[in-house]
This record gives sequence, C-alpha cells and structure tokens, in this order.
Amino acid sequence: LSAMARDIVVRCKALGVDDVSILATTTIGLSLFTAVLGAALIVIGKFKLASYCQLLPSSVVGGYLAYIGFFCGQAGLALMASVDVTGLSQWYKFLDPRALTLLAPGVVGGCFIYFMVRTFRHMAVLPSTIAMLMVAFYLTLWATGMSVEEATRLGWINQTVETPSWVHTWDFLQMDKVVWRVLPSQTFTIIAMISVVALSSSLDIAAIEIEMKRPLDYNHELTTVGFSNIVSGLTGGYTGSYIFSQTIFSLRMGIRSRAMGYVIAAVSLVTVVLPFNVLAFIPNFFFGSLLMMICLDLMFEWLIDVREKVTPAEYVVVIMTFCLLQVLGVEFGIVAGICLYVVIDKLGFDVGKEVTTEEEDDVMAAMNNY
Repeated sequence: LSAMARDIVVRCKALGVDDVSILATTTIGLSLFTAVLGAALIVIGKFKLASYCQLLPSSVVGGYLAYIGFFCGQAGLALMASVDVTGLSQWYKFLDPRALTLLAPGVVGGCFIYFMVRTFRHMAVLPSTIAMLMVAFYLTLWATGMSVEEATRLGWINQTVETPSWVHTWDFLQMDKVVWRVLPSQTFTIIAMISVVALSSSLDIAAIEIEMKRPLDYNHELTTVGFSNIVSGLTGGYTGSYIFSQTIFSLRMGIRSRAMGYVIAAVSLVTVVLPFNVLAFIPNFFFGSLLMMICLDLMFEWLIDVREKVTPAEYVVVIMTFCLLQVLGVEFGIVAGICLYVVIDKLGFDVGKEVTTEEEDDVMAAMNNY
C-alpha cells in the first residue's frame, strides 16, 4: 500500500493536481484496492487454491515463524529507540547512547513478560504484567518529578498531534476530487499485493494450525480474510489479516471463547471515539515490551526449543529458511526454503515428512461439512 500511495502522489503531482485531490485519490484508491484484494482472496478460497499452502513443510513454516519473531523484535527496538531500521545492516543505530537508554526498559520488560508467561500458564498473567509496566512507568515519573510532557520531549512517549473527532474520519474521502485515470497504473502492484497477502495469510493460518495441532481449512480461513478486507475497503479502511501471534498466545493461555474477539473490538471502538489521543499517555517501551516478548517466544521456540523435536535435517531447513528470509525477503525466502527442503529430501536425509492420517482426513471432511 505504501508503494502504491507513493506512486499515486507522484503521478498526481506530475499532472499538476492540487493537494486536496491528491489526498482524495490516494485515500479512496487505497480503500478500493483493499476491496479488490478482498474479492481476490475470496476467489482464491472458492477455487480451493489455498489448499496448496498446506503442502508447505512444517520446517519451512518454522523458519518463517522465527523470522516473524525477529521482525517483531527489530520493530520493537526501532520503535523504542525512535530510529528507522529495516535490516541487520542498520542495527548500528541501536548502539547510540540515547537509543540504548530508550530501549533498555523495553528489553527488560519484554524478558520479564516472557518469563512470567512461560512460568505461569494463566490467562491473567499477560495483562497483569502489562499493567505492572504501566504502573512502574508512572511511578517512576512521580518519583522523579517528571511530567508527561517532559517524558514526551525526552522520547519516552511518542509526539502526537491533536486529532479530529472520529466523526470526521471520512472527510477526506471526496469522490468528486478523485483523479480516476491515475488508479489503473497500479494494476501490477495490486496483483503483486494479492500474491503476497494470499501467501502471508496462508502462512499465518499454518502457524495457527501448528499450534492447534489439528488441520484447518485454509480456503475457508482465506475467504474470511477476503470478506473482512472487502468490508474494510468499502468503509474507507485498508488491508488486514490474522494476528496469528495473538491467536497463539491466547491458545497458550487457555482462552477458547469468542468473547475475547468481542472485547478487542469493543476496546478498539472505545479508543477511536475517545475525545483524546490515548497514545499520548502510553510509553514507547509498553509496545516495545510486547514486541520483544513475541520475538523471544517465537525465536526461542523455532530456533532453540525445536531442536529437540525435529530431525537434524529438518533443523537445518528451519535455520536456513530463517537466514534466507533475512536475505531474500518473505516471498523468495519461502521459495528458497522449499527448494532447500526438496534438495535435502532428494539427497536421502530424513526431513520428517508428514503423512496425513485417515483420522486427520475425517476431521478435515467434518470441518468442510460444517
């Protein structure tokens, strides 16, 4: 979406379009592209094309999950240190004394949350530890006599601007200002986006499937993502998919009720309609701690703990897929990981092939009927 937005702005400026029209073209264009993405995902699901993703080796998916953990950790560090980091080559930015000071509490907090969640398997542990971090932050401000404004100036809280009331959310969606002739130029980018989202969403489903230890209907799940994107696009929103990390942690905490989803939706709605910006009072290390916890959990599980659960050849595939994703990106990294898996398998090494049992077939058939 960012690439399309950038290109639309450049093309509109080349045509001498005013800023209001550029904003309308960009916002409405991205929303329409989101709806198109949703329709494409539904088509993929209806034609059962997502089923091919179930053929992905679990070792390749494991490498992808470790990569997601790394990505979350890197994003958390960049958020806390207020620097732009997109890869290992830019990690030197974290070594700046100010950056180290800002990210240290989040790293410690993430380790603390991870330890507590791993030690005490209860649904109240995660929210309790998060609340403790918030209390600790404001107790520190009180003890040092520092105001929220000063903490913001020093970088502990992100600078925010005054936001208009939620009722003005759609003010920029002015259909009469859209430069329609610019939008078809994004056709190839949309096709690429559909491919990427279909693959990444299927990988998210695979991650949940591994955690649940029972087969999921990929086509049904992808169709659900498609409908969600259509609703989002037609109401002025943008693309989205499963937050598989939240699903996994909820499963591990023993949460099986759909009430959690309704609670999240309700809290999100309240956050939007509040007359003030909630983020103006939440320290960066609050979010950074959560991202660090996800990083530690996924990387430890799929780079260290998994060693005792797979064959040596499978473990090589996991590690190499993780490394290939770092170098090649998600799409080509996954393809390279699959190629490596096939090569190792052809060489006669035990890559832990999974054979679908008759019982699993019955479960899948029952799910399809349901």
